[in-house]
Amino acid sequence: MSKLPNFSSRALRRAVAAATLLGLGLAAGVAYADLDDHPHLVAADRAAYQAMMQLRVANNGPAAFGGHRDRAMRLLAQARREIHESARFADHHRD
Repeated sequence: MSKLPNFSSRALRRAVAAATLLGLGLAAGVAYADLDDHPHLVAADRAAYQAMMQLRVANNGPAAFGGHRDRAMRLLAQARREIHESARFADHHRD
């Protein structure tokens, strides 16, 4: 039976945050393809992404934000999905 390394909770949180940032960064890099013809949507998507990154690194302990930071991050992710959906809708309903 293999033993898992003994990470402190802080080191584990940092590793999870780094992996999340990497995943979000990769997703952001490929996600702009559907926004090419919509510079204002690109700007809105970037602003939401940057806000998510700021919230991700804001850490005052597990209960310091009362779950509001996590909810804000979920809402920003939803906003980014809606931004991309609006671009796809506009692209498919051109005159």
